[in-house]
Amino acid sequence: MECDTAPKSADLLPPSMNSAKRSVCIVGAGPAGLVAAKTIVQSGQCDVTIYEKSDRLGGIWALDESSVGEYLSPFTPTNLSKFTVAFSDLSWNSVDFNGDGKATGPPMFPRAWQVNKYLEAYRRRYIPDGVIEFGHEVTATSQMKQLAVGAKPFWRITVRNRQGDEEVKSFDNLIVASGFFSAARPLQQNVAVGLDNLSVKTIHSSRFRTLEDLFPNGKSAAGKDILVIGGGNSSGEVAAAIASSLSNAQWSPEPAQAKRFEGCKIIHVTPKPLYGIPPFIPTDESSTSYVPVDFHLYNLSRRLPGPIAGNAGRVTEDVKNMLHGAMKSMLGGNQSDLGAEALVAPEGSERATVQVALSESYPEYVRSGMIQVLAGHVSSIDARDEDTAMANVKKGENTLKLDNIGAVVYATGYSPETALQLFHPSVKKALHYDPDSMRLPLILERWQTMKRSGEDDHLALIGFYEGPYWPIMEMQARLTAARWFNDEELPQKPYEQAAKLLELRQAMKDRALDIPQYWFGDYLGYMEELSSLLHLERNDGQFAEREGAVSPSRYLSPADDKAEAHKTMVDMHNVWNACRNDGKYVPRAVFRALHGNWDLHRRITSSKGAFPSGVFTGTASFHTRFPTTDKTKQVFDLEYIYIESGTFTPATGQPITASRRYVYRYAESTDKLSVWFVKPDRNLEVDYLFHNLAFARPEEAREEGACVAKADHLCVDDMYDTQYRFPMKGIALHSFQVSHTVKGPSKDYVAVADYRRPEKRK
Repeated sequence: MECDTAPKSADLLPPSMNSAKRSVCIVGAGPAGLVAAKTIVQSGQCDVTIYEKSDRLGGIWALDESSVGEYLSPFTPTNLSKFTVAFSDLSWNSVDFNGDGKATGPPMFPRAWQVNKYLEAYRRRYIPDGVIEFGHEVTATSQMKQLAVGAKPFWRITVRNRQGDEEVKSFDNLIVASGFFSAARPLQQNVAVGLDNLSVKTIHSSRFRTLEDLFPNGKSAAGKDILVIGGGNSSGEVAAAIASSLSNAQWSPEPAQAKRFEGCKIIHVTPKPLYGIPPFIPTDESSTSYVPVDFHLYNLSRRLPGPIAGNAGRVTEDVKNMLHGAMKSMLGGNQSDLGAEALVAPEGSERATVQVALSESYPEYVRSGMIQVLAGHVSSIDARDEDTAMANVKKGENTLKLDNIGAVVYATGYSPETALQLFHPSVKKALHYDPDSMRLPLILERWQTMKRSGEDDHLALIGFYEGPYWPIMEMQARLTAARWFNDEELPQKPYEQAAKLLELRQAMKDRALDIPQYWFGDYLGYMEELSSLLHLERNDGQFAEREGAVSPSRYLSPADDKAEAHKTMVDMHNVWNACRNDGKYVPRAVFRALHGNWDLHRRITSSKGAFPSGVFTGTASFHTRFPTTDKTKQVFDLEYIYIESGTFTPATGQPITASRRYVYRYAESTDKLSVWFVKPDRNLEVDYLFHNLAFARPEEAREEGACVAKADHLCVDDMYDTQYRFPMKGIALHSFQVSHTVKGPSKDYVAVADYRRPEKRK
């Protein structure tokens, strides 16, 4: 790496001439910068300074319950569980979220504002006051060569404060932790669009919060389409978030917005099929127990015997087919039942690698028709009139025109360009910088932290790869400290050879079918091999060494707080056991699977003439809406309004039209699914509890061949005993049964209702 010659002015002398300790500059106070600072501080060998351009720490997580984050809503849940979005020695159960001095555990998938609380707690615990300088932006960096023979180079760092004043400081080492996702990628880089000529709102997926973001100032969306562009995880997430808001507008107890958004739907254009993966997935093919998604994906027992090593880059055809098979098993099929051909991965040579959207509701919104999925690329967007736009969707040689677009949301990813502007051109050249490569802009080695060269350049990048996991960032920080302060030689991984990475970069540009969704994505493998390389202490807790999921708390450095790590491992083992043995999160999995439309057939067999026997045929729908409150003041996380309508034909008498409404609710704090009556004289408002579902343990469910639950309710003098049977297939539910046995002074009947997914959308 080329170096400039050090200036002679006294204020820019090499740091070693001003201090007995080495000095490290860290750019950014997000998760990567914080864990890097903690690791360097604990080494005891350096003075550390973090420059953070904003006024609070957290990076994309720099927000509280009331703030409007640049990238996230404060209530956006993490994609992975609290056991992955964490560092080794701070348990989530040690964090005070309410500000009352009491530590309370978060949901399994914490909200964005809670992530910020976690990072604040981490800073208070491990990073000394004065290390972080807020409101200071690093605008330029240059590596300087000292004139003395054998003297090491150092870094000149230009910093601008809130008032716009700049100063230049010198440091021995530089860590860039300012974020791979530093700026939303403009739509114009993918699509020919003249934004100045469009009257419809066009926003990046990270900016969506409410429907007002798409249709401001009371603008009507009735009958219009919302175009979502993108083929990655964020495209599925934002499509589902918009659909959730549309459904709530229609089915809220106060549907003031119902007419404004009536008939509005989402058109999602994706170049590749996406597998919709919810946060809780089955532990095995029996589909009677469920775990957080990362418990399954990163289960150590799934790896072959022997030392575990990571891999990266292009995938073989055998691996590609294996992953598609695993997805089909998890989803209960190839998604053809959703009614969207664009989500069905082709067979043979035309099939790309697995692409996943982590979303609880995306697949069922597709099935219901609220999200329509089209395969292809949006090539252009043009104005149609003052209220709508039109777009061309290309697939091969064919072009489809969409001419009723009321808003556009583009999930085109992020550009790391902002984070790289601080580098001197000589540094960019040495790192093979390519501004046209969004996914692999730099060629790095040593687990994507540094550049191998003849001399150590005293530069590291932490978390600078697509899809960075917090535990990997912690490992990268440890690796950097070992290289800088212990002079450890680090092996070169075959997949990180410059020639191979440059070849991978070109294949990405060519849209090769063997490029994975995340090219550096073997989280489990990297954690294991880095732990071995760095001689970390193994902390499996109550797990066997090759049992359970990866967690940062399983791999400890000497200075780590082992009590905190132990607390995390106990928590994780308790969740693991509760899922496998007690059926924890089965109610959540079943609740999710109920979403959408059903054909309904109910047979009533009565022993008393006052309540006639007969058959009801019709339809039923579970519509999502934001959780509501009632007189009980209970807090719920998820809610449906259930509506059935059809014809009841008594054994004797004329058919009559009949309908029924309930509210189904789920609360994570109790892991309960409950059914509530709706007030007859109010618009879809909750009245009182019908019953809670008590699910059988997984062992009993396996014997039954389905997830089963019981419930009861005393209605005045009549006792309702209810049996539920949910034959889950992976995450999918294609049919289920509800049986009510009712006995009382005036009622003695059995009602058996069979629900099946419609063969075609209705």
